Amino acid sequence: MVVDIDEKSLARFGQWPWPRYRVALLLERLRSLGALTVALDMVFHEADRTSLEILQKEANRDLNIRVDLSKLPKILMDNDLLLAQTLSRGPFVLGYSFVFSDKGQMAPECRLRPLNVVVRKTPDANGRSEFLYRPQDAVCNLKILSDAVSSEGFFNAMKDTDGILRRVPLIMEHNNGFYPSLALAAYIQAYRVSRVVLQTNSVGAETIALDKTIVPVDAKGNLWIHYRGKGKTFDFVSAGDILLNLVPKERIQGRIVFIGSTAAGIGESHAIPQDPLFPGTEVHATVLDNLLRKDFISRPGWTPGMELGVTFVLGIISTLILAWTGAVSSLFIFGGLALGVWLASDWIFQTKGVFISPLFPLVTLTYQFTFLTLLKYRQKERTVKLRTRELAITQEFVIQCLAALAEARDSETSSHIFRCQMYVRALSYQLANSQKFSRLLDHETIDLLCRCAPLHDIGKVGVPDRILFKRDKLTDDEYEEMKRHTTYGRDAIQKAGLKFGRGVSSRFLQFGKEMAYSHHERWDGSGYPEGLEREKIPIIGRIMALADVYDALISKRAYKPAFTHEEAVSFIAKHQGILFDPDVVEAFLKIVEEFRKIALKFPDQAK
Repeated sequence: MVVDIDEKSLARFGQWPWPRYRVALLLERLRSLGALTVALDMVFHEADRTSLEILQKEANRDLNIRVDLSKLPKILMDNDLLLAQTLSRGPFVLGYSFVFSDKGQMAPECRLRPLNVVVRKTPDANGRSEFLYRPQDAVCNLKILSDAVSSEGFFNAMKDTDGILRRVPLIMEHNNGFYPSLALAAYIQAYRVSRVVLQTNSVGAETIALDKTIVPVDAKGNLWIHYRGKGKTFDFVSAGDILLNLVPKERIQGRIVFIGSTAAGIGESHAIPQDPLFPGTEVHATVLDNLLRKDFISRPGWTPGMELGVTFVLGIISTLILAWTGAVSSLFIFGGLALGVWLASDWIFQTKGVFISPLFPLVTLTYQFTFLTLLKYRQKERTVKLRTRELAITQEFVIQCLAALAEARDSETSSHIFRCQMYVRALSYQLANSQKFSRLLDHETIDLLCRCAPLHDIGKVGVPDRILFKRDKLTDDEYEEMKRHTTYGRDAIQKAGLKFGRGVSSRFLQFGKEMAYSHHERWDGSGYPEGLEREKIPIIGRIMALADVYDALISKRAYKPAFTHEEAVSFIAKHQGILFDPDVVEAFLKIVEEFRKIALKFPDQAK
């Protein structure tokens, strides 16, 4: 049980630290109530400044007051002497703290009592016990108090790197001696343990035998603490109630008592797996309870191998599962495997007291699922990209075939459509450099424009041969019929879209229709078929209009000779803001040399 110097005790008997005579009264009361052993989770490192002898000297020094206390017995003059006499009469265990620093050797006045420990080594073990914690110094009790008891123990606790207290050292080594923890010292005194054996192997400590009780420890001599739950699982009694004789004898008799504090400011607490504020004194009580019940958590030497094996097997199984199933099915299967690993680990822990960490198997499952899913996604992505590329090539082939069909009906040229495609690409990228068109003409949009460009004259397949092949000037009626090629082109693309719309990009269909229908519209509204003007004309039509006119000017026709490049540029510049979008003409004038190179690279081939 725990005797708690709690808030209620402090309210009744004053702030901590209490005078040592009051601590002596508390210990004497516990002894008289029949406590089997009383361990103090505190250290009395300095002399009690509330002793009458010290108060007498300070009053004389500071206030020049002489207080005659000569008639009082000496023991009442010194609280430490009074506490020492009480300690000498009872089954008490004092606590102290080891210090891990480079201060040097332990202070001469410290009188710590080492354990008589037998060290047994396996044949492959090296050295003696260098693997144990080896402190450099200690904060110990006054010599008069240490001399009064037969047993002392350290109350150091070693938290893991995440700040959680899962294990505590049972033994530390200092100056070639072995020293017990407070809980171990209380157990040894209460049950008169006569033989302590430290079993070691090549890795470090393995077990600590307390007579017939074999305690499994880790390589550094730590006991894995088997907690019983959150704080105050054990019986807690207020120290004030003990001092006021409010606790019946049967509640104390035959029990091992730890004295500590949970009061704010003086009580120590630790974060444990079940509780972020677990009383420090209850840690010692839990360790002692583990020793009494022989209810240990162990990490046998074979557990790392098992963890590695489970991790390896799960890695293979998870790979096969993800290879044979889809991502959703795999997620449920992986979740089931993870839950199974967790439950199996918990069952072994609860029934056998063996801790097999599920961490590595669970981390492996998580990373395996993530990695293999990404790998599978990457493979699918590559397949989709390959199919998309094949589809794009097929689509481009069909477009070029349709464009070639329209071009084949032209008896004089064979490269007009391809050149226009190059012109559209150059103009679009130049326009994309301006703030006005940068968001409208992104890379994907420009790519669609270029792929649609060959379809701008596809409607000519619907124009009668007598008009399309006529070498003389067209009559007004014939010209009206020729102008219908814009409508024929739009309608053809629209009908194809209605039949195959789900398999064809909606933007591609929209761009194709706009380009075929509006590439003869003019900025001032003088074009056809709608007579649109300015921004009412789709940007696609405005770009194609300039490209189409430039190529028509530099190409020889039956009804006109070919213009020079300079003459074509002059014509387009002259009609800026009349026939053509001023912004498109501005972009054209910046790349006229690129137009010239395209025209020279892909000349017409006379039929």
